[in-house]
Amino acid sequence: MSTRKQLKYKYLKTKMALSQTVQQLLEINRKRRFFREDPERENALNEEVRVLNATAEIQARTLRSYQESIRALERA
Repeated sequence: MSTRKQLKYKYLKTKMALSQTVQQLLEINRKRRFFREDPERENALNEEVRVLNATAEIQARTLRSYQESIRALERA
């Protein structure tokens, strides 16, 4: 497989993973409405959100890196 195809493949896989992470974050935000009165469960959701936000940030940086690499290959 060529380098360009590999990058596009990795780009698409990362984009799908980021989309799934965002969906998980949205689902947690929906759950928060029901667990406002349970501080223990609310803390668990907060921790989960913290981890998912960090994961999403890493995935977004990776996605930008792949985009830049693909653009550089297309210019060359």
